[in-house]
Amino acid sequence: TQLRLSAIEHGWPELREERVTAASRRLSGDLRAAFLRTVRLAETAARAADRDQVEAFASLAAAVASDGPEVGIAVLETTGVPWAWAGRHRLPPEAAGDSIATRSNGYYLLLETRRHSVSGRIAVASTLVWAHPAMPQPERSLAELFRRNTGVGLEVYAPGEAPEGPDVFDYEEPTTAGPRLLFSVEPVPPEQGETRRQTLERSSAMVGLLLLLLLALALGWASGALQRYLALGAMLWVAIRSPVGAALGFGSLFSPATFFRPVLGPFSSSAGLLFLSSALVIVAAVALWRRRLPRHGVGMLLGLASLGVAPYLLRELGRGITPPANGVSMGLWLVWELVLLFTSAALIVIAAALFRGEVEATVRGWRIRVGLGIALALLATVVGIVIWSPLGGWPPWYTFLWLPALILVAMPAPRLAAITAIALVAGSASALVTWGAVLEGRLEVARRDVARLGVEPDPLALPLLESFADQLTQDPTPRPTTPAALYARWFGSLAERQGYPAHLAIWSPDGTLQAELSLDSLDLSNRIRQELVRTMPKDSTRFITEVRRSPGVYYVLLARPDSASVVTLTVGPRTRLIGPSRVSQLLAPEIERSELYHLAISPPTPGVSDEAAQRIRWRREGWVVHAEQAVTLPGGERRVHAEVDLRGATPVLVRGALVVLLDVLVLWLIWALAELMDGARLRMPGWTTWRGSFRVQLGVALAAFFVVPAVGFAAWSFARLEVEVRRSGDLLAIQTLRDPAVMASGPVLLAQQRSRASEGVRTLSQRLGAELFLYSGGALVAASAPILQELSVVAPLMDPEVFVTLAFRRELETTGDGRGAGLAERVAYRVSQSGPPGGFGTLGTPQLTHEATLEERQLDLALVLLLATLAGLAAALLGARVAAKTLSRPVADLRRAALAIGQGQAIPLTTTSPPQEFQPVFGAFERMATDIQQSQDALEAARRRTATVLATVATGVVG
Repeated sequence: TQLRLSAIEHGWPELREERVTAASRRLSGDLRAAFLRTVRLAETAARAADRDQVEAFASLAAAVASDGPEVGIAVLETTGVPWAWAGRHRLPPEAAGDSIATRSNGYYLLLETRRHSVSGRIAVASTLVWAHPAMPQPERSLAELFRRNTGVGLEVYAPGEAPEGPDVFDYEEPTTAGPRLLFSVEPVPPEQGETRRQTLERSSAMVGLLLLLLLALALGWASGALQRYLALGAMLWVAIRSPVGAALGFGSLFSPATFFRPVLGPFSSSAGLLFLSSALVIVAAVALWRRRLPRHGVGMLLGLASLGVAPYLLRELGRGITPPANGVSMGLWLVWELVLLFTSAALIVIAAALFRGEVEATVRGWRIRVGLGIALALLATVVGIVIWSPLGGWPPWYTFLWLPALILVAMPAPRLAAITAIALVAGSASALVTWGAVLEGRLEVARRDVARLGVEPDPLALPLLESFADQLTQDPTPRPTTPAALYARWFGSLAERQGYPAHLAIWSPDGTLQAELSLDSLDLSNRIRQELVRTMPKDSTRFITEVRRSPGVYYVLLARPDSASVVTLTVGPRTRLIGPSRVSQLLAPEIERSELYHLAISPPTPGVSDEAAQRIRWRREGWVVHAEQAVTLPGGERRVHAEVDLRGATPVLVRGALVVLLDVLVLWLIWALAELMDGARLRMPGWTTWRGSFRVQLGVALAAFFVVPAVGFAAWSFARLEVEVRRSGDLLAIQTLRDPAVMASGPVLLAQQRSRASEGVRTLSQRLGAELFLYSGGALVAASAPILQELSVVAPLMDPEVFVTLAFRRELETTGDGRGAGLAERVAYRVSQSGPPGGFGTLGTPQLTHEATLEERQLDLALVLLLATLAGLAAALLGARVAAKTLSRPVADLRRAALAIGQGQAIPLTTTSPPQEFQPVFGAFERMATDIQQSQDALEAARRRTATVLATVATGVVG
């Protein structure tokens, strides 16, 4: 790795040339393979064109592969009407054209091949060679796949547009008229710094894997526990001193962005380091626990100090949790909880090891101590949930509630009971602290949102707007003239990355609006922008002004890319009060994990200008946290109301119970690993032991007859709930298309010219408050927002499955997956005008809303079912244990009785009198034993008489 980095730093020109040469050699093969694949697809489509139309759809769908560059395949009538198609189409396929050609619109470049079928139809196959980064789903373009495989990007040019240069590669294919230039490609190697970073990342991953391998070998070959502990300590030292965690793909776990609290120095600088440090302490503490050190006054004091520090340290480390602004995922929540679990468990195990002593008799009375400790911990958890306050979390006295539970579970107890008790107490405390820290993080995010409101200026906005103005005025590409061009310029800019709500527009110097792109719902009319454009100085290339509106300060940038146009960019405060527009949700759908908070702003309210109202104050009312703050805005002061939903007692307790159960399993595992590290042997009962256990057999039978059917029914119910939720959303979208205005306008829209149809769809969209698009015979005619059509966010050809459903199964309405139509959501379709498959009209509308709350409720239901299932399994095992203990003694008596009968002995009983239900059996056994005994006595008497007779005869013979 060091040699490679040195070569990059000192021999970059030669290395760059070597990379470009190697990439160029591979590029020729990749382009040729893509061309041949396109030709094969066109030939397949030509053969399918002579079949039945429904069969042709199925044949084309089977020919499109899910890997490799993105392709589209279509069969067109001679008039250009699509007849059958499959795959993803970025541009509408055209019947006219050469057998080998390329098409480009500035955002996509496609390689196309055409073939004619016997029936006269034209087969067109296309491969996506290049897509602009701002376009939806560009990752399967040939250029992007090539960059991922080689590290060298591609700048693709249409024929005749490539600059002169030695690195430009002209891709040509032979035709009947000679070689034809299809497009030009210029390899773009990464910059020197980027190459160094990529090399370091790849090499770091390899070094990290080698370190893990060495650690495994060291642990396996170590001859003593001390050597194994040294290996673990070396692993922790490497994790602290190097970015090995990020190199192994655990960047978020070892990142201080989600967890940082310098209370323990470098050991608590990230969640991953704190996790490893605590695990190492647990391993050492378990080894100390197994040593059975004699009790000593100093050790007892140290143990009490460890228990006393545990709740305060846990609470302090909880303040290091930093929830992301877009919500907390379940995985991240569990990471925080397990990290705190290991930290608290390490301190408890240390105290348990110092309290244990060397005499086994000290374990007497452990059941009462353990049960009482667990009960006190659960009670303290419930009390903590109830008394938590947004003003500082918990009161200082609350920490003392945990001390009795900690002391009780740290007292001597059998191994399994001690592990379980420590896990339950530490897990309850860790889950509670994590819950409170996440809530405080949500409050902080809401507080920052409210702080951005009002008339205070935003110091970050001005430099970001200046940067965007430089991008507009200094970019050599032609000036933007359409909303799509505006979006391509805006995408990836510094202001866009920071999440500023925006509105872009193109104006003529006299203030005539030429193009507009509203990405967010900003409270600023075009009349104000128009006046700013008219008053902009003629000799100025940029101008930035601020406008005070609701809910804060808006900044308007006016940039003049040339003398014929003025581009305006309006940005507002980053707040939840400004929501994205419908078009923005389709261009860049962002799925929020959970709703962190809600904001609402009141009309101008007099009498709220006191100093106390200017500060946000949180208060808890049941399971909801409220806050209000006065904000100075044009037109008067207003109140901003913030609300954070705690989601009720049931979801919190259910999740807490499941997390604590997971903590028990995790601590069992780490304890077993610690004992193995200390030299203990892992003892597991064999299969024959489990198979012959009457308790296990009875538990399995109870679970099979009662729990398994209940689990199956619960899973079926949950699946049905998900289906019903999706169906409800589909019906809501379809209901939009059932509006009388839609039904009355459908035939009119289809009969109009394309330009008039676009205007009609736009007008109808504004009336309904939903985005619409119109298809005729499967081909896109118009969209309510032209940018959706220009960027192919709405596919130029309808989803094939939807088309088959509407055209051949004679359905009037249906829904389909949005990915098939180029969208990220589901889409509803309804036939607006009947006709043949090549000419019927269809209106479609996407579902734009993502119900994070609904998904949380589904998850809550799933967790309730999981907890109920686990409770059922536990009840089955407990019932099996009780039943086995009740039945084991009479069954053992029966077995001994049978054995005694077989041997002709008296029946031994462990009980003075058999149970009532077994008395008939024992009575039968006693009668059988009596008969057998009498028979044996008769046989013995006969044997004696026979022996006497034989002796008399023998004496006579001898005489």
